[in-house]
Amino acid sequence: MRFNPPSGYSRRAFLLCSASLLAMGSVRAAEPLNDATLHRGNRYDPATLDPHKVNTSYEFAIIYDLFEGLVAFDAEGQPVPGLASSWTISTDGKRYTFRLRPKLMWSDGAPLTAEDVVFSLRRLMDPKTAGVFAPLFYMLGNARAVNSGAMPLDALGVSAPDPLTVVMDLVAPAPYLTQILANAYAVVVPRHIIAQQGEAWTHPGVMVSSGAFVLEAWRPQSGVTLTRNPRYHNAGEVKLARVAYIPTEDVNAGVARFRAGELDTQLDVPASQVERLAAELPVETRLTPTLLTYYLALNTTQPKLADKRVRRALSLAIDRDILTGKVLRGGERPAFSFVPPIVADYRPALLDFADTAADARLNEAKRLLGEAGYGPGKPLHIAYSHSSNLDLRRIGVIIAGMWKRIGVETTLLNTEGKVHFANLREGNFEAAFVGWSADFNDATSFLYVLDSGTTRSNYSRYHNPIYDGLIAKAAALENTSARAEVLRDGEALAMADQPIIPLYFGVTKTLVSQRVVGWRANAVDAHPSRTLSLVK
Repeated sequence: MRFNPPSGYSRRAFLLCSASLLAMGSVRAAEPLNDATLHRGNRYDPATLDPHKVNTSYEFAIIYDLFEGLVAFDAEGQPVPGLASSWTISTDGKRYTFRLRPKLMWSDGAPLTAEDVVFSLRRLMDPKTAGVFAPLFYMLGNARAVNSGAMPLDALGVSAPDPLTVVMDLVAPAPYLTQILANAYAVVVPRHIIAQQGEAWTHPGVMVSSGAFVLEAWRPQSGVTLTRNPRYHNAGEVKLARVAYIPTEDVNAGVARFRAGELDTQLDVPASQVERLAAELPVETRLTPTLLTYYLALNTTQPKLADKRVRRALSLAIDRDILTGKVLRGGERPAFSFVPPIVADYRPALLDFADTAADARLNEAKRLLGEAGYGPGKPLHIAYSHSSNLDLRRIGVIIAGMWKRIGVETTLLNTEGKVHFANLREGNFEAAFVGWSADFNDATSFLYVLDSGTTRSNYSRYHNPIYDGLIAKAAALENTSARAEVLRDGEALAMADQPIIPLYFGVTKTLVSQRVVGWRANAVDAHPSRTLSLVK
């Protein structure tokens, strides 16, 4: 068949991907090893294994193995039946009825019923849980009020008329609901263990699972080990005996461990090694365009960054073409919007200077800083935060140099991943590097992040009632094109206010051993271990 590169994707990156695809076609089929352990290099040690409190894709990967929701991701990143065997949708699109598989069990043998599903959604929406992703479920009846504490948990639009049936009542049609339900934060959690153990329920030896694997060990900085769950509803199809998630915050060390055969997969590789790895390991090097935007969050609660002129000046000074073409060089594309152009049924609202010449942008940035009271005698000082990573430090140094051209003095702050993400949630930063990966293929998956109600993912603390109103208005619209236009108006407003600075649209760079069977490129970058196997 003919393979067409995605629009705007660099020819060099496309050729690297094509070489990998061609090489994969020559790999000979072999019988999977039934007692194998898959070693996955996973960048960071998880901050939590509580699905309702996770915040990063590195934690998501582990949750996909431990738990399952009504819907699950398959190897292609598509939503398929999970704990639910089927579902029906009412003619007006506002009621979903899910039918659970019969005789579902938790890994400790306790029955898993529809009441567990209701409990899990209520727990996610409970303001005490402080779930980052709870606002994605505001399409459920009374969800916003429940999540704010204005209504009790049992007012949420989800019910269990019998042990095998779950009914969800929506305030407006949400055709992407099943995509959301496949995500890590929508899995079903064990109410009986949580009731007994409280916050300790995620500890090894305590946690029970609904997914293909159970938690064997969790050693901070050393990794998380999972073993096959014999009570999983589809256990007979799970080929791996164990999965070991190894934190590889030092991605250079991760690549070295992969080359040495210690890791079967390595999530992320240094930008400086992409071309060499693709040449030396064409089958193993996987470059995949995904629904991923990297940006700088600007803390609008800081007095100097509360000034829109300052935020716009900082954005104007960044040359995104240099970042993608000369620093990263892995197929990334300059971002002049928050929503990537590959999102379905949507046309992103671009920054109004996207086509302005670099010199004109710099002159405008200097003028705006001068208006805001900054200049040679009073330079603007910015603390720029990023997680421990050589590539991220290089990006920080480059951006600091770009800001210096308009008179900004930058201090680079480097912390380990868990600390960095905690600082983002707590607002303990000025400017911070962030990557946001979509949970489903819809503009809402990005734009809800800037709603003032999403306090734990709205890192910038952006608060514009007009923006909030547009996002709420779009959620109530049934017409796809009308909804997209309202969302676009919201994005245009946010791009004018600049609480964030879009930098580039990402490409996942993963090393996958030829021993791994079943790894499929997909836009949501979901690779559940139940879909994978190892060969000799």
